[in-house]
Amino acid sequence: MEQDKASSTAYTVLQGTLYTANKSQYASLVSEDVITACQQILQASEIGRARLKQLESKSYNLLASFAEKILMPGITLHYVLRKRYIEEVVREALTDGVTQVVNLGAGFDSLAWRLHKEYSEVNFIEIDHPATNAEKEKALFDTQPENLSLLAIDFSQTDTKGALSQFDRFDPSRPTIYICEGVLMYLKKQDVDLLFKNLKELTGTSTRIVFSALEPMSSANNNTGLLLRIYLKLVSEPLNWTISSTDISEFLDKQAFKLLEIADTPLLAEKSLKGIKHGTLHKGEYLVLARVKEA
Repeated sequence: MEQDKASSTAYTVLQGTLYTANKSQYASLVSEDVITACQQILQASEIGRARLKQLESKSYNLLASFAEKILMPGITLHYVLRKRYIEEVVREALTDGVTQVVNLGAGFDSLAWRLHKEYSEVNFIEIDHPATNAEKEKALFDTQPENLSLLAIDFSQTDTKGALSQFDRFDPSRPTIYICEGVLMYLKKQDVDLLFKNLKELTGTSTRIVFSALEPMSSANNNTGLLLRIYLKLVSEPLNWTISSTDISEFLDKQAFKLLEIADTPLLAEKSLKGIKHGTLHKGEYLVLARVKEA
């Protein structure tokens, strides 16, 4: 991403969420508070307002549908299914005693913003690039909530462990779940390994993580291809790390994490699409729930 601009992908995910919510068969999948947060963030910037205006255009919606079919079939619905799964996992963790939620590369996600009012005893921290955080803060934050913080990090200057360990609102003694949605595929392999090492060291055996990973482009479990990679390079967000879902357990084991669940396309559909007629579903990105192994 460009250093002085909010992530293009963050805008795309918001726009895709609203695009899906506007379709009658999927309206029940996106709550009113999610829609309101998406609209509020987009309304706060010139780029966002242009994207909202696009959604009102019939010609744009036809073009978007065509572009999705050739770039990433089913991706806008996938954004919604992905976020529903993450919210379910986080809520279950909070019920199970987790008292700190850290969203790594939060983008314009609204989960912490919505949950911090409901769970006043939980500490929420969102981490992202300063330009993205600035846009989000302008859109949502009239005042600084006591239990929700935006931590702006330029990862070319510092790493997650360094930033969080020096942040006075982060509490390493709290049972913590980390969210890493749509991030790891942009990191190099050594940086992915370092991230898991850092998270384990930060919060120890109480550490849980829900993250998304990408099947290799050559995999039969991936229905995206060359055009997507070209596009991501054009917006300065190239793909660097992919891993087959069949290899994720071994990967986690090397990081001293235990695999709890893989939420691939069939599982996401089972959880959210029963009785809903849908088109082609996205295949490629899947979600993983894991926790640090006990010594």
